[in-house]
Amino acid sequence: MLNRLFVVITIFLLGCSRDIPADPMCRTSILYTETKPSAAACLIKSNFQLLVIKNHDDDGWNLPTHKQQKLISPQCTAHQAVWETTGLNVEVGKLLFTAPNQTQYFECKLTDDFSSQLQVFPVPSWAQRKTSKISLINPFDTEQDHWVNVINLIQLREVYNQIE
Repeated sequence: MLNRLFVVITIFLLGCSRDIPADPMCRTSILYTETKPSAAACLIKSNFQLLVIKNHDDDGWNLPTHKQQKLISPQCTAHQAVWETTGLNVEVGKLLFTAPNQTQYFECKLTDDFSSQLQVFPVPSWAQRKTSKISLINPFDTEQDHWVNVINLIQLREVYNQIE
C-alpha cells in the first residue's frame, strides 16, 4: 500500500509537470502540401529588423531553425523552431527559398500586437537551456562571421527585402 501511494505521488509530481508549455497549434497562412519533411527556419521581420537568436555555446547569430521532423511539414517544423527557441507563436507564410542543404526558409509573422511592439525579447525559462539571447538586427549590418551557420547573406538579404 505504501509503495503504491509513493508511485502515485511520484507520477503526479513528476509526470504531470512540463518544463515546456504545450506546443501551440501550427499556424500557416499558406499550406504547402507538396513539400516533404525537411529542416526548416523562420525569417521574422519586426520593426524593420530581423529576429535572431544566440545559443549559450555559440558566439554568432542563428535563425530559429529546427532539424527535419518525421511526418511533420516543413512549415510546422519552422513554427516549432520559433516556439521552442523564443516562445513566440508565429504564423508561417510563404516559402522564401530552399538552401543547398535542403533547409526550407519561410516568412513568419508575429501575429499579436504585444510581440510586434517589442524591442527586447525575454528568453522563456524553457528555452534557456539552449537560447541565451533573442535580438532584432539589421541583416545588412552583419558579415558572414557574425553567423554560426554558413548562410548565404546575399540570398538572406534579398528575401528579407521581400518580407512585409
